[in-house]
Amino acid sequence: MKKNILFSVLSVIVVVSVIMGYGVNGSQASARSVKLIAAHVNTVDSSYQAGMEAFKEKLEEISNGNIKVEIHPNGELGGNEDELVQKMATGTVDVIVASPGFLAAVVPEIDLLSIPYLYEDSEHWEKVVSGEVGNSLASKVENDLAFHALGYWKCGTRQYFGTKPVSEVADLKGVKIRVHNSQTVQSVWAALGAQPTSLAYNELYSGLQNNVIDAAENDLGNILLQKFYEAGPYISLTNHDIATRFFLMIASKYNMLNDEQKAWVDEASEYACKKQWAFDDALQEEAKAEIKAAGGVFNEVNLKEFAEVTYDVRLKAAKEIGALEEFNKIAGLKNN
Repeated sequence: MKKNILFSVLSVIVVVSVIMGYGVNGSQASARSVKLIAAHVNTVDSSYQAGMEAFKEKLEEISNGNIKVEIHPNGELGGNEDELVQKMATGTVDVIVASPGFLAAVVPEIDLLSIPYLYEDSEHWEKVVSGEVGNSLASKVENDLAFHALGYWKCGTRQYFGTKPVSEVADLKGVKIRVHNSQTVQSVWAALGAQPTSLAYNELYSGLQNNVIDAAENDLGNILLQKFYEAGPYISLTNHDIATRFFLMIASKYNMLNDEQKAWVDEASEYACKKQWAFDDALQEEAKAEIKAAGGVFNEVNLKEFAEVTYDVRLKAAKEIGALEEFNKIAGLKNN
């Protein structure tokens, strides 16, 4: 049902684009000046905001004010990504950040980016999103949806945290861990010997306190902000998912720009992506230091072992969504 609703919403965008007279691949003479409305659901101290501000500053600078950007953080124009996409459909919002899981409702291959242990580190991730695989997946989004892909953003690197330390796969045997309600994600944790379970996000802290669950996973920023380290003080650096996000613009607005304006947007987007990556990495390091100071205990893990044990279920997931070729290309970009 949810996928049908999402598909309907995204279909509306295509229809609205056509009604506006631009079409997904069409063009129209641009006005002398342009205003872009950018929105995201995160706070003003997040890496999303840092990326949006970098986009705004660079675009307004190189366009000499020809293109202005108005940023709306904190879910001001939509408290979740579904709402933001609907706002894009009606022309209220032009630029957003969206997770692959949302886009996968229409483009299944995009869910490849949600499979754990795809990347060995941030450098590998950057090779993937900046290269052939990233370009291929972005093209699928542009071909099947009324979006123009401006680039890829990060949303932290997800780690294990819980009531017991974990250093190797054997330590996860029987651990009740709260993870996303995703068959692929749950199968990965099951392969590691854990007992994956679903639990509402707002019940996570109390779930740890009351032994409903033994562990969960999130990025260090959220572990710090939500004080999850109080209930689950052992943080293991599993690095199982560099959370990937699409930086998107509604295609009708992009296509109405003239060639010079498009070049400005493309240049500002590339600049913003690199700024957002750097800010997000720094944010994770700052969060790690603050969690340590607050009493959190960090453990290193054998990442190679975790990746090897989960390989078969990850391979199966890639085959099922029709992204085996991209899965293998990503593996081929590893340093080791």
